This record gives sequence, structure tokens and C-alpha cells, in this order.
Amino acid sequence: MSSVMEKRRRLPRLLLIATLMALIAAGLSKVATAQAITACDWEVGHPSDPDRVGPGVSSSEVDTERAMAACRGDLETDLDNPRLQYQLARAIVYHADRHGTPYEEGMAYLAQSAAAGHTQAMFVFGLMLSRESRACEAAPWMRRAAEAGLKSARLAYVDNAVGGHWSDCGVVLDADLMAGFLDAAADQVSGYYENMLLGALRRELAGLASP
Repeated sequence: MSSVMEKRRRLPRLLLIATLMALIAAGLSKVATAQAITACDWEVGHPSDPDRVGPGVSSSEVDTERAMAACRGDLETDLDNPRLQYQLARAIVYHADRHGTPYEEGMAYLAQSAAAGHTQAMFVFGLMLSRESRACEAAPWMRRAAEAGLKSARLAYVDNAVGGHWSDCGVVLDADLMAGFLDAAADQVSGYYENMLLGALRRELAGLASP
């Protein structure tokens, strides 16, 4: 009888140990499959990129020469990595802005990364197209980034739409879609200025939707 009772007392403990071992194994599996942080990530990962694997570097802190070299080197062994493509594009564009050099190569990498579905790249590609007065091409990229959940894209899409930047592009102004972007962004914004922008966009959208 005592041996039976002892087995019953040991059973919950054994189940607990087995459960803990399974959780540890799952955790180790996730660590093993996590993306490694590369030199490119350390040099020029964007702090707002939801797909970054490092801490991110602000634009003013990016050493563009070092970043371009790091990202080119990492892409040699991982040519189709959209995160690295975006980060090399970021370094090239920053370098071009600082030194007055061409940034077409950066646009090519941005286009590749955006086409692969990298959220931050889709948004920045839209921004760069707008910068080149190609607003009609920018609209779908900004929408895709907004639909993917990027705060900046959600706000920028509505801002461009209600501001009439796409009025000649055949873009259908879907008030419900834009209201959804702003509702979702409300859980992401922080600080006085972001909240002020969100409020202003809500008012502009309400005016647009009013008969």
C-alpha cells in the first residue's frame, strides 16, 4: 500500500518535471532558430523596424562608410535577406544625402526588400518614391506597410490621403480603412506630438467623411 501511495505522490512531480523539460526544449529551439545579429544589424538597423534583430541605430549615429561595408559583406553570404537589403539601402541613402552622391543603388535594394514584404522597407520605399515626385507609385506601398501594422505608415497613409497627395492617382479614399488605421495607431503612439498628430488626422478624416 505504501509503495502505491508513494507512486501517486511522485506522479505529479514527474509530470511537472516533464513539462518543465518540454518548455526548456521549446525555448532552446527558438533561440537556435532566431536570426543572428550581423555586423550590418549593429551598424545600421533602424530603431523603429519591427523586424530588426539588434537595438537599432538613430540616423545621426550611422557611420555610413562602415555600415555600407558591413552590409555588403553580410549580403555576400545572405544575398536575398530583405532585412539586410533594407539596411544597406538605408546606409546608401544616408551617405548620398550627406555627400551629394547618387542613391539609385539604394532605391534598388529598397525595392527588392519591399517586394519581399519587409514592412519597414515598404514604408520607406513609399517615402522615397514620394520624394521623387512619384506619389502614385508610393500609395500602395504605404498602404501595405500600414496594413502590416507599422505605426508610421498608418499615420502617413491617412495624412497623405486626406491631404490630397493622391487625388490624381485613382486611389479610393476608404474612410473605414483609414479610421481603422488610426484606431490601431492609437495603441502605438506616445508623447504629446504623436497624440496631437493622431487627433488632427482624426478631425481631418471626420471632415472628409462628412456629407
